[in-house]
Amino acid sequence: MYLITESGLNDKAPYDPALLAFHHEGVEIRNPYLSPCGRFEVDPVAIYGFEEVWTGGDCRALDLALPDGCVLRLTNEDGLCIPDPDEWESVIIGRLSSNHEEIAWCVLGEVSPTTGR
Repeated sequence: MYLITESGLNDKAPYDPALLAFHHEGVEIRNPYLSPCGRFEVDPVAIYGFEEVWTGGDCRALDLALPDGCVLRLTNEDGLCIPDPDEWESVIIGRLSSNHEEIAWCVLGEVSPTTGR
């Protein structure tokens, strides 16, 4: 995981589910391409409510509005388009503030999908 500093630099940090996970029906979800049990691949739009958004130019992403006003964003490696679900291991998940400033990001393939339950 990387935290974005005030100067815009990426500082490597340990994964923090408080920043890059969300709760769905009482279950912590670290990977929106997996079912709550972690055994099945799912569509994050149909299952968790992510929405396709335009991010500027011809760029698109999938966003999930969080209760605190922040946003979780899913995008491909270069940040230009909606990720291919078949390649979720390389998807970037990021947290944006309520005014869409980057807070943190990581590659989904580097995140443990379970919470140890």
